[in-house]
Amino acid sequence: MSNKDSDSDAGEGRCQSCMSSTKDKFNGFLSFLWNPQEKTVLGRGGKSWGRILIFYMFYYAFLAALFAISITIVLGTLDPDVPRFQTRLQVPGISVQPKLNTKAERTSDIIFKQSDVNSYQKYVDTLTDFLGPYSKANQVDFTNCPLNGSVKMNQDYSKDTPPPVCKFDIDNLGPCKQAPYGYDKGQPCVLVKVNRIINWFPVGYTDISKAVGNGDSNAPPLKDVLMARNRPYDPKRMYISCYDATSGNKTNLNTAAGVSANTVYYPEDNGMPFTYYPYYGLNMQPDYRSPLVAVQFMNVKRNVEVRVRCKAYALNIVDSKRMSSGYFTFTLQVNE
Repeated sequence: MSNKDSDSDAGEGRCQSCMSSTKDKFNGFLSFLWNPQEKTVLGRGGKSWGRILIFYMFYYAFLAALFAISITIVLGTLDPDVPRFQTRLQVPGISVQPKLNTKAERTSDIIFKQSDVNSYQKYVDTLTDFLGPYSKANQVDFTNCPLNGSVKMNQDYSKDTPPPVCKFDIDNLGPCKQAPYGYDKGQPCVLVKVNRIINWFPVGYTDISKAVGNGDSNAPPLKDVLMARNRPYDPKRMYISCYDATSGNKTNLNTAAGVSANTVYYPEDNGMPFTYYPYYGLNMQPDYRSPLVAVQFMNVKRNVEVRVRCKAYALNIVDSKRMSSGYFTFTLQVNE
């Protein structure tokens, strides 16, 4: 026999051996899945499967019960009305409407052309939607609270005896209470509110000379703001001021550096009565309406980008850019 014949026979033998080995492995796998002789599935008989299923049933039931007990204990230590930790919410921030949802982010920048309705209609629609809950029809059962800053702190309110929800009279917003909110005249309105913090109560100044902003906000003194409006100071109100934050000659809003009567506030005392505070949380006051101050810019320099900053004045409000508290800055540009 030649070497070629010998090699061919050896190759055929190896091939047959390989096929036989694969067949044996496959049959072994099928026998592992179900062995009719021993009546086992995956190598286990009925009793073995029964014991392991009972074990895991009790094991996972124990874990579920342990989880449920742990959650119940934790929830039992929490107040449903007030978060346990409010370390980042000691000082309220300021928000300004209209605030638009864009593809990139929510923005309060206001840029429009006075002669083009389509350029400012989005701001008008946003303000209309925002003021919807403040309509008289949506405040029928609210309380007509006295606006003298009466304090209702530390009272024993509960769901059975909830705190009153004070009515906010939208008529106090003057021309900023209804569309088109001055945008058609190039005298746009914005609505300023202080963000809600549960159980936070503003503290008024006993000395108005201390009502100034710090270096972060660079706000004008409150006494100058009130003097420009010829309004007395009420220590039971939290005041709002909006001003030109652009460096250099700050005359783009007011035609004079600092503050001016060309920036008009509604209510006319530009203050938020302490009556509306504190806020007791969504569970206690689901219908709560934050007080508003409307600001109308009567003499904005045309075709110029103005950085407007609005600040809230209270003794316990600290201006902080890092914490986004005390003031809010946005861009205002009115084009011809």
